[in-house]
Amino acid sequence: MTFIELDTLKAKLDALRPLPQAALRNLHDELVLRWTYHSNAIEGNTLTLMETKVVLEGITVGGKLMREHFEAINHRDAILYVEEIISRSEALSEWQIRNLHRLVLKQIDDDNAGRYRQLNVTIAGARHVPPDMLQVPEQMTALLHWYDAEATKLHPVERAAKLHLDFVKIHPFWKSST
Repeated sequence: MTFIELDTLKAKLDALRPLPQAALRNLHDELVLRWTYHSNAIEGNTLTLMETKVVLEGITVGGKLMREHFEAINHRDAILYVEEIISRSEALSEWQIRNLHRLVLKQIDDDNAGRYRQLNVTIAGARHVPPDMLQVPEQMTALLHWYDAEATKLHPVERAAKLHLDFVKIHPFWKSST
């Protein structure tokens, strides 16, 4: 799909606004549920889609690790935090990225939450080797400078994709396997 096609679809959606509040709430809840489920499944979380829904409603699922419950709850909370940042029209910053990481790891790995990695890492199955741990702060600063100064010229989808790609290349955080 091209950017022109995406812009055309967005214009069609915008023409339907304002959408009914009930429809917006349902769409939002479904997006948060599916985004949380799929993001956590990629990382090895064994909660099913329906179990994730139940956990997000505040119910624990028998036979599942508390870590898996926290992964779902924390992911949802991180999405809500991003929505708050957007609603206040705040610029993306390293501080916010670190806060997001804190939210995602809350009660899972509090020692590393919000901290750039303190060791060198490799990514299983990838040829790319992330930068040395000592270069992470400098590269994150440069990435966000690019995002604020130069990326504004790009289509929003291209801007988001490039930010994500470059962020993943830096791999600024380490995920403990415990």
